Amino acid sequence: MSQAPPATETPTFSPIIVAWLVVAGVFAFCAFVVLSAFAPDLEGGLDGAPHALSRSAVGYAGLVRLLKAEGEIALISRREPARGEAPPALTVVTPSVASDGDALKTRIAQGRVLIILPKWAVTPDPANPGWVRPFGLYKDDQIRLLLKAALGTVRTAQRPDRGAVRLAGDSAPAAGMVTGPIDHLQTIVAAENLDPILSDPRGGVVLAATDDHRIYVLSDPDLLNTQGLKSLANARVASALIRGLKVNAGGLVFDVTVNGYNSPPSLLKLAFQPPFVGATLCLFAAALLMGLHGANRFGAPRRVGRAIALGKLALADNSAALIRLARREHRMAPRYLDLTREAVIKALGIGRLSSAEADAVLDRIAEQIGAKDRIADLTKTAAAAKTPADAVAVARDLHHWRLEMTREPQ
Repeated sequence: MSQAPPATETPTFSPIIVAWLVVAGVFAFCAFVVLSAFAPDLEGGLDGAPHALSRSAVGYAGLVRLLKAEGEIALISRREPARGEAPPALTVVTPSVASDGDALKTRIAQGRVLIILPKWAVTPDPANPGWVRPFGLYKDDQIRLLLKAALGTVRTAQRPDRGAVRLAGDSAPAAGMVTGPIDHLQTIVAAENLDPILSDPRGGVVLAATDDHRIYVLSDPDLLNTQGLKSLANARVASALIRGLKVNAGGLVFDVTVNGYNSPPSLLKLAFQPPFVGATLCLFAAALLMGLHGANRFGAPRRVGRAIALGKLALADNSAALIRLARREHRMAPRYLDLTREAVIKALGIGRLSSAEADAVLDRIAEQIGAKDRIADLTKTAAAAKTPADAVAVARDLHHWRLEMTREPQ
């Protein structure tokens, strides 16, 4: 009977599938690390709060888009300015009543700043993420507590009506312009360290500034937020107001650090930013090459032996290492000659003779059998050895001489 051929073993996983799994795993890990580094810069905008990232009715994403459409340089900043950094032409700060007053004071300490006061108390719209629903107005006590540390006592009031407002002021930005309909206009009615810049026909201050005209306070956010910009008149007032407050032709910065969107510097994020991203890519390439080298091994893996070997072989190796370390290999030639001669004398059954008589007998035997070397010549060569190479040559000649004398198979 003929035997059936042995069945070939089918691998559990295809090598191609395993390779793709490894590639997908490496890519997922790298993406996770990069997204973790830049996570603070990617979040925001869906809480509906009054800041430049928010697209809600009380947010200012619409103002940023309007200014960019008009050719202005408008940036959203998530970090505090570095020491010695030149301030922008205008920094727009939009705190909420939950913002830290001390943090607001620190943020407006340098540069030209416009503070837009909060007005509407809102709640998230569950049906539309990022949208809000108003449920009231902030009280004067809440706004006064927010500004206490940064600007002293500032009192505000809201009017229970809705209508357009003509802005008045001497050489002030947006002076003489008429706004769109403003619901519950909020004005500044008293301030310790602020001077009026723009006011409404009833004498309520809409825009105030410090004595050095470095810090400006806008009382009603509906002039600049997304809810107010739905009116063309308010959009014109917002554009004129921002352009008039800029100290030069530079760019604008909308600060969101006081709204809790602070992106502190980190070593992980620094590794993926120029100029260090080049070094990161080099390290990744080196790790990839190391992985490929480990996956494609040349030959069988070398077995790792004991750190301190045991047995006669280890003893011989250690002794040879000591002799090599002392550089006395050539001194071993005469002793190896004596050892070989004693082995030959014992193998030939030569009786007890003196050294000279034994050498004479060995030479006569070598002459009779036609051996190449004589013990006398080998003795002189061993005594003249000066280098390890000379000692190896003497050992080779002695080995050949012993085989000839004892008739051992070569």
